[in-house]
Amino acid sequence: MADLGLTAEQTEALLRAAASGDYHLLLGAGASLDSVARNGSKLPGSKALLEQLAAEFDVKYDADDLLWRVYDRVVQKAGAKPVYDWLRKLFHEVTPPDWMDPFARFPWQCVWTLNVDDSFERAYGRVMGEGSRAIRRVNWDDQFSMTRDLSVVHLHGKVDREEAQRLVFSLSEYADAAVAGAAWPANFRDNYGIAPFVIVGARIRDEPDIEAVVARRKPAHPAPTFYVNRNMTETAAEDFRSWNVIPLKMTGEEFIAAWAELTGMDLNRPPAAPEEIGLRVGRQFVELRTDRVGKVPREHDFIGGDEPLWADIVTHRFAELDWIREASDTVKRLGSAGVPSSSAVVYTGERLSGRTTGLLAIGRKLRELSWRTFLFTADQRLDVEALLTYAADQRPVALLFDGITDFADDVNNLIERARNADLKIACIGADHTGRSAGLLGRIETNFLVNRTVRTINQRLTNTDASRLVDTLNRLTRLGILEDQNDRARRGHFRNNEIFDAMAQLENAPGFGRRVEDEIRDCSDDELCYLLFASYASRVGARLHVLDAARLLNTQSEAIIRQVSGTNRLASVLSTDGRWLRTRQRWLALPYCVKRLGEDQSLEILAQGMVRIAKGLGRQSQLERNARGLLVGSFMKYNNLRSVFSSADLEPWYDKLSGSFGSWSARFWEQRAIMSRHGGELRPELLSRAESYARRAVTLVRDSYSLTTLGVVLLAKAARSDEAMLSAYYDDAMDQFEAAHELETSNLVTWMAYLRHSLSVLERLMVIETTGDLQERIVDDWLRIYGQVFAVAASSEATQSDLRALRRKFDAAESGTR
Repeated sequence: MADLGLTAEQTEALLRAAASGDYHLLLGAGASLDSVARNGSKLPGSKALLEQLAAEFDVKYDADDLLWRVYDRVVQKAGAKPVYDWLRKLFHEVTPPDWMDPFARFPWQCVWTLNVDDSFERAYGRVMGEGSRAIRRVNWDDQFSMTRDLSVVHLHGKVDREEAQRLVFSLSEYADAAVAGAAWPANFRDNYGIAPFVIVGARIRDEPDIEAVVARRKPAHPAPTFYVNRNMTETAAEDFRSWNVIPLKMTGEEFIAAWAELTGMDLNRPPAAPEEIGLRVGRQFVELRTDRVGKVPREHDFIGGDEPLWADIVTHRFAELDWIREASDTVKRLGSAGVPSSSAVVYTGERLSGRTTGLLAIGRKLRELSWRTFLFTADQRLDVEALLTYAADQRPVALLFDGITDFADDVNNLIERARNADLKIACIGADHTGRSAGLLGRIETNFLVNRTVRTINQRLTNTDASRLVDTLNRLTRLGILEDQNDRARRGHFRNNEIFDAMAQLENAPGFGRRVEDEIRDCSDDELCYLLFASYASRVGARLHVLDAARLLNTQSEAIIRQVSGTNRLASVLSTDGRWLRTRQRWLALPYCVKRLGEDQSLEILAQGMVRIAKGLGRQSQLERNARGLLVGSFMKYNNLRSVFSSADLEPWYDKLSGSFGSWSARFWEQRAIMSRHGGELRPELLSRAESYARRAVTLVRDSYSLTTLGVVLLAKAARSDEAMLSAYYDDAMDQFEAAHELETSNLVTWMAYLRHSLSVLERLMVIETTGDLQERIVDDWLRIYGQVFAVAASSEATQSDLRALRRKFDAAESGTR
C-alpha cells in the first residue's frame, strides 16, 4: 500500500468519510490532459491552448503572455459566441482516459471541476450501473439546488450546450463572477471548510478564486484533504501542509490506485447494484443498530434535558410512557393480524412532549422485532426508487421520520408502491400537533395503521408518573424528590407536562433554567450564533453548518471551531460537523432577544436572510431541502410574531423584498398574513393584504397561495356591507375551490375556510341582509364540514379542532336567525 503519510486517527476518519460518501472531488486542468477531443487530438494544456486560440483567431501574443490575456484579446476581437463555439468543438464530448473510470466509480458527495470539458461526465457515463445516481451538470451561475443526483459543478463554466454559457477565463470574467455572488461558488467555499476534498490536477496558483479558498481556509473535518499533482515542487508542498492539506506528488492514475487500496473499494469493476443502492439509502438515512450506538459527547445529559441520542434509548434511559407502549404494541402487529407490513404509524404531539424520544424508542422495539431500522437524516425528498430496491430482498425495513409532514406525499408514494410489490416497508413518523391538517389526506387513510394519526398525551397519566419515577430511581436522578415517598414522587409528575416536571428536579442546564447565566458573558457576535440556532429550534427547522455560515457571514469551519472544545459557545451550542444545534433547544431565545433588543434581533435575522437568499429559488422549495425549509420557517409570520410579540414586522419584510420578492410566493403569502392580522385593528391594511396575496398567486399558483388569498378575501367580507360581503365571499370560494382542484388531498385549504368563514357569519349578525346569502354560506359551511370531518376521522387532533369549530359555527348560525 502506498504510504500517504496518515496518522491512525486520520486513516480512521478517512475510512468513515469514504464509506459515508462524504468526500468531494475537485478536478483541475491536469486531470483532463489525457482526454481526447472529437478530432482525435489530446486536450491542450494552458500553453498549447493559448497558442491554438491565437492561431485560430489571428491575434498576437508575447512569450510571457498568460492564457487569460490571450483569451481576453480573442474575445475582444471575435466576440464571445464565436470563441465559445470554437471551445465547444474542442472540449465537448471528449473521450476520457481509462484511469478516469475508477474516479467515476467512487461515491463522491459532489464533483467540482475547473475545466470546461466533460471528461468526468463521460467517464461516469461509461461506468454507471442500474443503481447509480443520475448525473447533473451544473454551470457556476445556475440556480442553486440540492438533489439526490451526483452534481458535477463547473466552477469556470462548461460548453455542453449550443447556446453560450458564461465562462470564467479572463481576469474580467473572474471579476464579474466575484461580483455576481453566484450560489455555487459560494457553496464550494462553504463546503471546503467542513468537508474532506481530493484535489487532482489543479494549478491552484493559476486560479485566483480557488487559491483564495484553499490558502485562506483550513478544513475542519477530521478526514484529511489531499492535493494531487505530479509536478508539485517542495515549496508548493510546504504551502499545502500549512493549509492543512496533504500534498501528494503523483499522477491521478497513481493516486486512484492507492486510494482504492486505502479505502478498500474495488474501483476497477462496476459496483454491484446492492452496493450502489446501499450508498443511496445511506445518504438519506442512518441505520439504528443496538450494537453500534455512536459516540456520545462527554457533556451529553439526556436526563438533564439534552435532546435524546440513540445511545440513550439503547441503554434504556427513558420511561415507557403510555403512548410509547401503545405504539410499541402497534408495530408488533405489522405484517400480522390483518395489518400490512407496509404501513404508516404516525403520532403528533406538542413541543417538549417527548416526540423524538418516543420515536427512537419505537425504533428500538422494531429492532428487537428484527426490522432493519433507519432514521431519516437527509435534507431532500425521499429516494423512493432506492428504498424499493433496497427492500426487494423481502427483509423488513422500518423508516423513522422526526417531522414527517414535509415528506408525507413521498411516504404515501413509497407505501403504495411497496404494497403493490409485496414489500415490507413501515414508516414511523412524529410531528407537531399543529401540522396534523397538513398530514391528513397526503397519507391515505388505508395506509395508516388503525386508519388513525394518534395524539401524544400532553399531560402525564398516573401510569406515566410511576414509570418515570421508577426510571429516575434506577438511574439515581430523582433530584429534589430523593427524600420524598413514592406517592409524593408520582404526584410531582401526575397530570403535569413532562418537560416542566423534569425541569424542576435538578435545575439542569438542558431545561433552560440556567441558560441566562450561561450566556451572560457572551459577546454580541456570539449572541448572533445563538440567536439563529435557537430561533431555528423554536420554529422546528434544522440548521446546517453551511446555512449558519451564510446567515452569519462567516466561514463554515470557523463555526465548528467556535462551538468546540472549551470555547464559551460550546456550553450552549453543539455540532456534529454537519448540523448546528442548541443545547437548551430554543430556551435561550428570549434571553438573546432581551440582550440584543427586539429591533437589533430582527435586523440580524433580516441581514442573514438576505445573505442566504442567494442560494435559493423556486426549485429549492420543491426539493424541500434543509435550506428551503429553514428560510420558509424563518419568514413565517406566526413564527416571527411568537418571538417578537410587539414589533412592527412590515419593515422587516420590506428588507427582504429585494431578495425574495421577485420569485418567492411564500414571501408574499406571509406578508399577506401579516397584513390580514393587522387588519383586525386597522381594516385599511386588508387591501394591502389582498395585493400581497394576489402577487403570491401570480408568482406561483398553488394550493397554498390560493388558500391565503381566499382567507384574506374572507377577512374583507367580514368587514363589508351586504353587497361587498357577497362579492368577496364568492371570490374567496373561487380561490378555495381552485386550491382544492390543484391539491385535492390538502386539508389545510378547507380547514382554513371553516375557521375564517365563521367571521363572515358573525358579520351577518350585525348587518341587515336580503336574499339567500346567509343560507348559502351556512349550506357551504356544513357541506365542507361534513367532507372534512370524514377525512379527519383518522386524526384525533384534527377531530378536536373540528369539534371546536362546530361549536363556534352553531353559536354564530343561531345568532343570525
